Amino acid sequence: MAASILFAANDKPIVPTPPSAFAMTNRTRGCSVRAVGVGLSLCAFMAVAIPYGDMVIKGSQMGVWNTTPGAIFLFVILAGVVNALIGWVKPRWALDRSELAVIYIMLLVANTLPARGFAAYVPAVASGAFYYASPENDWHQQVLPYLPDWSTVQDERAVRQYYEGAGLDAGIPWDVWLGPLLYWLLFGLALYLVMVSVAVILRRQWAERERLVYPMMQLPLHVLGEAESSPSSPILPFFKQWAMWIGFLVPASIGTVNALHDYLHYVPEITTTFANLPLFRESITVGFTLSFTLLGFSYLISRNIAAGLVFFYLVNVVEQGMFRMLGIHIDPGPVGAFGHYAQPVIIYQAFGGMIVLVLLGLYNARAHLRAVWRKAVLSDVEVEDDDEILSYRQAVLGLVFGVLVMSLWLWRAGLPPWIAPILLFACFVLFLTISRVVVEGGVAVLFPPITGPDATAACLGTSMLGPGGAAALSTSYVWGTDVLILLMTSCANGLKVADRYVRQKRRLFWAIGAAIVVTLVVSLVVRLEAGYRYGAINLNPFYADNAAQYPYRFMAEAVSAPVGPHWDGIIQVGVGAAIMLVLEFLHYNLLWWPFHPLGFPISSAFGGMWFSVFVAFLLKNVVLKYGGPQLYRRTIPFFLGMILGEIVPAGVWLIIDAMTGMNGNVLGTFMN
Repeated sequence: MAASILFAANDKPIVPTPPSAFAMTNRTRGCSVRAVGVGLSLCAFMAVAIPYGDMVIKGSQMGVWNTTPGAIFLFVILAGVVNALIGWVKPRWALDRSELAVIYIMLLVANTLPARGFAAYVPAVASGAFYYASPENDWHQQVLPYLPDWSTVQDERAVRQYYEGAGLDAGIPWDVWLGPLLYWLLFGLALYLVMVSVAVILRRQWAERERLVYPMMQLPLHVLGEAESSPSSPILPFFKQWAMWIGFLVPASIGTVNALHDYLHYVPEITTTFANLPLFRESITVGFTLSFTLLGFSYLISRNIAAGLVFFYLVNVVEQGMFRMLGIHIDPGPVGAFGHYAQPVIIYQAFGGMIVLVLLGLYNARAHLRAVWRKAVLSDVEVEDDDEILSYRQAVLGLVFGVLVMSLWLWRAGLPPWIAPILLFACFVLFLTISRVVVEGGVAVLFPPITGPDATAACLGTSMLGPGGAAALSTSYVWGTDVLILLMTSCANGLKVADRYVRQKRRLFWAIGAAIVVTLVVSLVVRLEAGYRYGAINLNPFYADNAAQYPYRFMAEAVSAPVGPHWDGIIQVGVGAAIMLVLEFLHYNLLWWPFHPLGFPISSAFGGMWFSVFVAFLLKNVVLKYGGPQLYRRTIPFFLGMILGEIVPAGVWLIIDAMTGMNGNVLGTFMN
């Protein structure tokens, strides 16, 4: 009897229903030419749309925060609408799950670059000192003579036209911009090679050994469904769940009403900010703001992580309030504009906690890292790396080569060679902390409490830098400071999706690399063209004003008034490290300890996210207590729908605003 014939309890044969035409054509293709082509096209679209929305529409920013809203919006439109329509009309043309997964990974990576990323800061930092230099700030003496001419644009006319505009028919003067852009692209590609290599090296440790949750990847994993199954309909099962659509409608309705309010002011606005509670004689406030996106992601994380995030945020509030009441204060030292989200004591303690978090994480991964080393250097056949997008040897070589290129670049920019490893260590402590916090804790919104350049200057003192070193450290603001959205985090998340859906993973590395190059180049061209056409100072003031001046205020201070090591800050780094060690000991040795230490190093930068996490924590406890794991699994689509209900309308209204000319129509609590 044929193997496909089954038998029921009454011994009557049951022949399985033949699959539909759609299912028969939906084979696994993975990193196919058309998947990469569609992915690159969408990356290029994102590289145009995000800067345009950022600079011209000034609406919901789809390129900010580790939620990667731009990638989610385009992926849902592609998988839920476009691909479904193609599947109905021509099933063989429809993308399968593995192809959709490849496209989503490319979008994840690309989403990190056009806004609050490398491409957004390069034009501002490469030209800002020459536009804003004046007799009042004395940058002509303290800044301009020490900036390398190969990484900055020093043509006075070209700089002035970029900031003030040169007319609708103006073109980009490539003769003055091409050289600096190529040098910056060299550094950027080396940086991203290191980030991808580190993500590859740590993937197995995080995903398989420690079994981290990857909360933000639960949405695409649920959308795509089971990798092995063949759908009988071009509409993915996720989009047929009524619970998801109920969750979607709640924030979507609120967002639509608020969007209409900007067009028709008699339409009432619905706020999700309930109160700001002043404490300690109004020296500090606690905000109660609900974000449906953050609520949805926080529902997916472990309860002890949620408890830790909320607890350490509230402890941080109390600590800062008591410091202000008692007058406890230390000098901030050489901390730049991106390090003033909390009191200096707090930010230095946070950095100490970050160092312990990263070093302890690497120590816990020592067995895996030894295996990586054996495979990379000794070709140990017992260590498998076939399921990685790079072999371990390639990942280690990529890490070493990228660090070498970055170090040589910084040395040529004026940084003393012995300081470059310290700067890179400080920056990658921050990068790894953010990646770990996102991958394990689902923290979608995070301000860095301190930055790598600031930590380096505080540790060594600006007197050791010299004017050239101060110039190199200040221009590192391009890549080492305002990391509200990070490529390493997106790559680590993307590898989780690839682990389930993508078979030919080595091709995926080249797809990711192509996505990075295309997005960087297109978004740089778009920003330059917009500047020369309309004038950068007439667009988003953050980049044309703040980001263009922050680095050089830091540099001018370092050159005019150099100082030694900031010992008060160094002591607080040690205090923070000691606190983190105690918290890690409690976490690993006391089963009853309810607060995960992950929240401590980021508590000062948590902001208004705490209330959404707290609400999710309460709801999850109620569901698990009265309904158990089964009810919890059934409620997950509802909360995933909430995430889509806040992000998708934001993207739709951006398109509407672009067609109508509306400005400043921001939807979503954390979409600005």
